[in-house]
Amino acid sequence: MKKEVLLAIIIGFGIGLVATFGLYSARKTIGGSYQIYSPVPEGKNEQVANLPIDLSLSLSSPLDESISKDPKTKVSGSTSPSTWVVIFSEKEEKLMKSDEKGQFETEVALISGENEIEVTALSESGNTIKKIITVVYSTVEI
Repeated sequence: MKKEVLLAIIIGFGIGLVATFGLYSARKTIGGSYQIYSPVPEGKNEQVANLPIDLSLSLSSPLDESISKDPKTKVSGSTSPSTWVVIFSEKEEKLMKSDEKGQFETEVALISGENEIEVTALSESGNTIKKIITVVYSTVEI
């Protein structure tokens, strides 16, 4: 019985060494072929710094990691004017456009427990910015 256990341990150790060596060799072979290419040609960095930023996103409510006693919560904030805003929650999705001042506001239904709310702003030029907040819906008295 002891010989069989010892033999199984030695065989398992040998298989582990062979697998480790194979992974190490494959990783070493693949790892050497990566090259990082800059999307901006060298010497052109000063032009990138002068590009205007056409998109921003800030959320005023709800606060991240807040606790709500209501089954709905108000999601509001500001972004660039006339920007599409997409809100994904555990229960629903909403699509709206910010007003001429960049403000947006809507109500989102919550499920019991932890709710992850993702707010994404999409500019007309195709740029996106995303923020994720967590709201816990609980009916327990604190």
